[in-house]
Amino acid sequence: MRLALRRTWLILQERLGVLSQVMEENLAGIRVVRAFASSEHEMAKFEVASTSALKLSHERIETRVKNTAAMTMAFFISMGLVLYFGGRQVASGEITLGTLATFLTFMTILQMPVRQLGMMVNGYARASTCGARLFALIDHETEIDNLPDAPDLKITNGTLKLENVSFSYAGNTDLKALSGISFEAHKGETVGIVGPPGSGKTTLMHLLPRFYDPLVGSITIDGQDIRDATLSSVRKAVAVVQQDSFLFTTSIENNIAYADPYTEAQQIRGVAESAQLHDYILGLPDKYRTIVGERGVSLSGGQRQRLSIARTLMMKPAVLIFDDSTAAIDAGTESRIRIALREYAKDRVTLIVAHRLASLMHADRILFLEHGQIIEQGSHEELLKLGGRYCDLHDLQMRPSADVLAKKEDKL
Repeated sequence: MRLALRRTWLILQERLGVLSQVMEENLAGIRVVRAFASSEHEMAKFEVASTSALKLSHERIETRVKNTAAMTMAFFISMGLVLYFGGRQVASGEITLGTLATFLTFMTILQMPVRQLGMMVNGYARASTCGARLFALIDHETEIDNLPDAPDLKITNGTLKLENVSFSYAGNTDLKALSGISFEAHKGETVGIVGPPGSGKTTLMHLLPRFYDPLVGSITIDGQDIRDATLSSVRKAVAVVQQDSFLFTTSIENNIAYADPYTEAQQIRGVAESAQLHDYILGLPDKYRTIVGERGVSLSGGQRQRLSIARTLMMKPAVLIFDDSTAAIDAGTESRIRIALREYAKDRVTLIVAHRLASLMHADRILFLEHGQIIEQGSHEELLKLGGRYCDLHDLQMRPSADVLAKKEDKL
């Protein structure tokens, strides 16, 4: 019975996981569900998942009930046999009626511990199943980990260097996300990275804080390979303002001070001003103590991105990465953020990934990525003179569509 219960508990845990996933997706994406009028479809998905889990629960309960019924039946049969043979012995005078009554009383007292065995078996089956799933997660070996006795990364000049970096997901060397990426950036330098979707921009940014390790080549900061240093020191030195601005269900103040919970209020205000968020916060009822809601639901997309920028600035990293993190911010606010960060960027390498060229035209150097390779690099003016892919993208974004079409027709 234990093996049967353990098997059903294992399957039930998996089905409950599917049920929880369906619920989480629907709650997180409730606006999308309502916008597409898909409530009935999502309810049907939930019904299928819940019915599957409920059916297996009934099977598990049926197994327990059958076991309890078998134990009860065995008890009553044993009581009947004792009464039959004991009654005959009492009638023949071999034992007294009191002896028979004592024996029956002891059997009645013993039945509860025996019944508890079934509950213990069920509890053990459930505990072993849940424990197996938990320890499978805890014991899972991470692909990115510290080397034995790895030292902390020591920042001196903050020079970032990539040499012949190549990478592919899931070890698929036939389809490389990046191939032969090499460039160097020094403290105070701003490097812009642009390219079509799927060109490897975000992948490149994920290699720098060691979310992944390159298959070929090396990434160094001040001559130290980041694979040889501790993860914590690398991720303190390289900060990423990501596209998806995840916020915690707490106050604005706590979200900004996430990197350093004991920071002073003046520093929190300073980075909020740099992110052009301070004036908005002052207009809230509780100001910096305002709760942002689950995942920042009470804030707009641009406000979430600015709060994420402020939170990253609190880290004071050696390498600061903006991974298309101003896409939801209007051009005027973005310009003010760029001016406010100018002084801040003097002490660190700044990398800006963007599709909107206005976000990175001020960069000291711009890299144009395509198919995981750097096909053009230089300043904004140099790339325009080159007349290549960057120039075409600039024309599409900055000039009237009719002029761009006419220019393309002339080329043909």
